[in-house]
Amino acid sequence: MPNRLLIKDGILALPGGPIRADILCEGHRVAAMGRDLAADDARVLNANGLTLGPGFVDVHVHGGGGFSFFSSDRENVTGYSQWAPRNGVTSYLISTIGRDDDDTARRLTALAPTIGTRSGAEPLGFHLEGPFLNPDRRGAFYPSMLLPPSPAAFVRYQEAARGLIRQVTLAPELEGALELVATVLATGATAAMGHTDATTPQAAAGFRAGIRHVTHLFNAMRPLHQREGGPIAAALLEERATCELICDGAHVAPEALRLAYRLLGAGRTVVVTDNLEIAGTDEMTATFGDDPVKVEGFRAVRRDGTIVGSVATMDEHFRNVLAFLEVDVSTAFRLCATNPARVAGVENRKGALAHEMDADIVLLDRQLQVEATVCRGEIAFIRDPGRCTG
Repeated sequence: MPNRLLIKDGILALPGGPIRADILCEGHRVAAMGRDLAADDARVLNANGLTLGPGFVDVHVHGGGGFSFFSSDRENVTGYSQWAPRNGVTSYLISTIGRDDDDTARRLTALAPTIGTRSGAEPLGFHLEGPFLNPDRRGAFYPSMLLPPSPAAFVRYQEAARGLIRQVTLAPELEGALELVATVLATGATAAMGHTDATTPQAAAGFRAGIRHVTHLFNAMRPLHQREGGPIAAALLEERATCELICDGAHVAPEALRLAYRLLGAGRTVVVTDNLEIAGTDEMTATFGDDPVKVEGFRAVRRDGTIVGSVATMDEHFRNVLAFLEVDVSTAFRLCATNPARVAGVENRKGALAHEMDADIVLLDRQLQVEATVCRGEIAFIRDPGRCTG
């Protein structure tokens, strides 16, 4: 008999509107949802006064809680998976790249065995942010980290990763990029546009080739101009593409986020954190590569002012979504869980509260702070252990 967890008397944030109900988890799946459920042999989690939604899925995160994915040490993935549920995250893509070509392959080889780990938040695969980026829009990445688009190099990385690269960020205007897109798609991964200096026609050519996702819209890309819309205009107008928004209030101004959302809508917006290892810690300084970075508000920057990443955790992004984008709680869950699950290719089991889906559930209090998080039917974080019996 699988382990059973009965979540009692919660308010489910469903697309059709909130309802008060229980959720019975058997093993790692949702077995039933409804009123007055009973299971004599189940642990009981009292959710009275709490809002329940699908666990957050972060498809662009470099670490947090002191754990970095810019490392070949598997303990960083293990540690992050244990830490992330306190912020409502139940699954994620490992966003990484090495110091150079060989280091990228070694890192993927080293971390591949961690994918699918069942304790805590589940690593779903890799997001390779590079190395096929435009040097003029490389952001915090060093030139040594970059390569011209190369299908052969990507195949090598995918073999090192045991076929577990789920997303690749690339600049479509570079020579060979469109051929690379075809190779990425052939492995089942998502091709994403980012760190790009593309004109609108070049970005549109990338979408025609099969790019279906945009990495942190606005950041590390040619800005919008009235006579040349660049990748931002192309992305907002491409109805087949989802777009990442970093909603920490520091990477992108709230009014720009709100404007983008009005064009993207609830179906195309994907909220990501772009967190660094110091997110969720008291540390105010760290290093990225060989450079020191310091925390300024919700972002970490180098001495020259280049943004390296965010330190606002996913639950903070969730609350900002409500304020910045002016949406309801159910829509915020769609942006932070449902849509990212689709990008990661796991929408058949994650990103929704529904029968037979993975029992990945976040429970929020009236201030939308994380009170508890369930990962695949197991309580991975709980603020008040007195809520649980059995």
